[in-house]
Amino acid sequence: MEKVNDMETMNIKKLAIKISTPMVISMISIALYGIVDTMFISGISGEALTAISLAMPIVAIITAIGLGTGVGVNALLAKTLGEKKEEKSKKIIITGIILTFISWIIVAVIGFFGAKVFFEIFTKNEQIQKLGCEYLSIISIFSIGTLFQILFEKILEAYGKSKLSMIIQFSGAVINLILDPIFIFGFGFIPAFGIKGAAIATVAGQILGMLIGVYFLIKGKLILKSDFSNFKFEKSIIKDIYKVGFPTMILEAVTSFITLILNKILIIFSEAAVSVWGIYCQLQKFVIIIVYGLNNGMIPIIAYNWGAKKKARVKEAIRFFLKLAIGVTAVGALIFLVIPDKLASIYKISSEILNISIPAFRILALGFVFAGISIVLSASFQAFGNGTYSLIINLSRQIIFALPLIFILKSFMGIYAVWTAFAISEVITMLIAIILYKKINKKVIENISEESV
Repeated sequence: MEKVNDMETMNIKKLAIKISTPMVISMISIALYGIVDTMFISGISGEALTAISLAMPIVAIITAIGLGTGVGVNALLAKTLGEKKEEKSKKIIITGIILTFISWIIVAVIGFFGAKVFFEIFTKNEQIQKLGCEYLSIISIFSIGTLFQILFEKILEAYGKSKLSMIIQFSGAVINLILDPIFIFGFGFIPAFGIKGAAIATVAGQILGMLIGVYFLIKGKLILKSDFSNFKFEKSIIKDIYKVGFPTMILEAVTSFITLILNKILIIFSEAAVSVWGIYCQLQKFVIIIVYGLNNGMIPIIAYNWGAKKKARVKEAIRFFLKLAIGVTAVGALIFLVIPDKLASIYKISSEILNISIPAFRILALGFVFAGISIVLSASFQAFGNGTYSLIINLSRQIIFALPLIFILKSFMGIYAVWTAFAISEVITMLIAIILYKKINKKVIENISEESV
């Protein structure tokens, strides 16, 4: 059994590695769902690759809903544990479970009735519409797996049980990897389901992860039947969950919103351009998703030590995670700059897609390090319960600067305007993040003492 007091006694660097490593693996496992699906689906047809590229923003929104609730529960739960408030901790967990169930009902209904309408907005190609609906409908209706899997991971992480969280995600990812080629292309008595098979393999892995999460929570006695008997919603808990979790939800939703807009812009040039953006979004996750995994380790560390009034540990944690993020994004940028052709060739793509991918990957990679700094500082704002600052950073990276720059540059740069706008946006956003962090440092961090929290 891992001890909760490691949060306030263990060396920060060791604690960061201990908690973040399983989370990074967990986040990579999340990314693998989409990456594996896209890799195998690219072998079906060009239309199938375009269909899943169009569907991925909606899949990301579903994930965003789960992460919003999960991250909010995680931060509030970690802070409450640091304050030694056991009864409130149980209420937070139950509230998160009920909110997640409500989210699933909403997602399932909208996905079932809205998939066809969604694809009709983006393309008149009936084959792409058909394939996209087949994939997205299954993902939406059975999204209970991914929503609860994320929640259970975040609950375990708040208790310092990040290894168990990793097992949940990794198990689901492995099942998806095994089942994807079997259900897509067929094997033995199992027929080839095509793009439907990719969706079935994905939800099967997610539901397995959810069930493993239920087992861990019950075995660890983190939640009992008796905890539900006299439960009543507390508005303050719901508010505190989404005060922290809403920026995460918005971040993922905004990213998806941007992708939807970009798909409308890029499809004017060609369907190949849409596929390029879809492939890039999957590949760059191996860089950015590691930073998010580090963030998921940083947030409970900061929140716990903030609650425990440990100013020095809070500051040390932020500095260390910034260094890690800069290192990761620098390596990622180098890879994208040096071998963009080999990265794109992981997928079964045409020469047209490859020719667009090479310059696109190189330009976009220029913003990686700046993005890493912004993302870590944004997460620190979440840990302190300042959702507004985090939201500003998230919107700045994706909408406030990127969209206007695209429309300004595209008249004389063409398709290159898209890639250039995002690189420039990352630089501007990092400068804003640093300014906001200085304000947080002055108003919150420097005022942490035995008399205040």
